[in-house]
Amino acid sequence: MHRLLRAGTLLAVGAALVALTMWAHAEASYRRAGLRPEADLLVLPRPEVLRVTALGHTELVADLVWVRAVVYAGGEIAHRGDLRWLDRYLDTIVELDPTFRRPYKWAGVVTMYNGKIITNQMVRQSSHYLELATQRFPRDWEFPFMLGCNYLNELQSTDPKQKAEWRRIAGDYIQRAAVIGGGPPWLPILAATIYTREGETDLAIRHLEEVYASSEDPRVRAEVKAKLAQLHQQVDTERLEQARSALVEAWRAWAPYTPLDLFVLAGQGRADQTRKQLTAQPRLGGLEEAEPPER
Repeated sequence: MHRLLRAGTLLAVGAALVALTMWAHAEASYRRAGLRPEADLLVLPRPEVLRVTALGHTELVADLVWVRAVVYAGGEIAHRGDLRWLDRYLDTIVELDPTFRRPYKWAGVVTMYNGKIITNQMVRQSSHYLELATQRFPRDWEFPFMLGCNYLNELQSTDPKQKAEWRRIAGDYIQRAAVIGGGPPWLPILAATIYTREGETDLAIRHLEEVYASSEDPRVRAEVKAKLAQLHQQVDTERLEQARSALVEAWRAWAPYTPLDLFVLAGQGRADQTRKQLTAQPRLGGLEEAEPPER
């Protein structure tokens, strides 16, 4: 009898504990849903604290913080948040595991391409982590390449001297990426033409293509795709304008008093041949010059 009573009591206590645990979990989830996104940082201790509590497994803790950072950034982008705490996550990751390469590149992208208008402050934040990456990974071409793109295409200024300085820095980074090697075959050619207008636009396109190919966030890919389409349209318009300018220049050098349509139909070679024939056989009133009659 006592055994049955004891077993019944233990069963009741166990059921009560299970019910209490489920209630506590539901209550915690309910309270957590009511917190603001930045409240997550209340449970992100300082890197030195995490290093001690990791018991030697700092790389594992860095992985966990990075996963949480990706979730946080995705939620902020989806809800048009300001990502104000992103740098806190990123600084913690690189402090715990400085050789963890992937967060550096991710930081260089998500700090700029996050659904908002790109500002110089956002570009500087991106460049900060890319500069750290160039120090950690000096033989990696991708980080100086991304830095060059930031300085040449993303930083904005109305000061010609400032723009010239940024262009010089961008050229140094792109050339460094080409010297390191290991990049795509078009990189050395791009480094040689970086100071031309065509090279600047080509650099922007190549950079965005790399970002589009390597990004896993569909929102980032959509934004980059739209910017790529805009740049391709700009390139097509510029090439058409250049072709038209070259045509008009050749027409004016040949015979600007003739219709442009005639020059287009005849082409440069046939137009030159026609001009030589006309100058070799002068005509008066559409008839050949008659020789004077014999007396």
